[in-house]
Amino acid sequence: MSRTARLPRRVLFPAALVFAAACLTLSGCAAGKISQTADQVAAIDGANGSIGDITVLNARLAPTEGQGFDQGANGRLLLWVSNGGLSADKLSQVSTPAAASVRIVGDASIPGQYLSDMSSLTGTRVVVTNFTQDIPYGQSIPVTFSFANAGTLNLDIPIELPSERETDRPTVVIQPPHPTPLWEEAPGGEAAGATAESSPKESSPVTTATTTTNG
Repeated sequence: MSRTARLPRRVLFPAALVFAAACLTLSGCAAGKISQTADQVAAIDGANGSIGDITVLNARLAPTEGQGFDQGANGRLLLWVSNGGLSADKLSQVSTPAAASVRIVGDASIPGQYLSDMSSLTGTRVVVTNFTQDIPYGQSIPVTFSFANAGTLNLDIPIELPSERETDRPTVVIQPPHPTPLWEEAPGGEAAGATAESSPKESSPVTTATTTTNG
């Protein structure tokens, strides 16, 4: 009788977020227990930080039309939450002095050894209601994340820059088109410079003198 062993199913996460989580975990271990909150610089738009086994990744306000959020407008907070421990935790509250209130819609539990996506359209959402002032692009707002077990984490949250923004500014050509440089290939397949160097030089006209002798 033969038996077939099945390998456990693996869950795939975005490579950038997994790499960032690993870097933040290592930096948190090196910092010790004195520093409970720390902003991390990463090659992504949002803010990052960790406390205990919990790591907040790429936290940012969803992009908006215009120049940012107007006073009284509502927005959404997008983020990923990684739980590197074995015990489950939960995002119990989110608050900011820049808005009247922040609501968590859906299940904000984070199982152990799990990466929770709170940036999708169908999952758990964090909604910011009634900004108390204008929030333009380039300005961050202070946000406090409270977890049931890990504690509180303070981060400065920016607005995510949209991939494309419509403006009335004309396009400026910084560098005009240039002639074909010597190292680019000529139509014949050889380098243009080599073709130019291999071309024979024009020969100088030869003057023949005729001498006539009398006698």
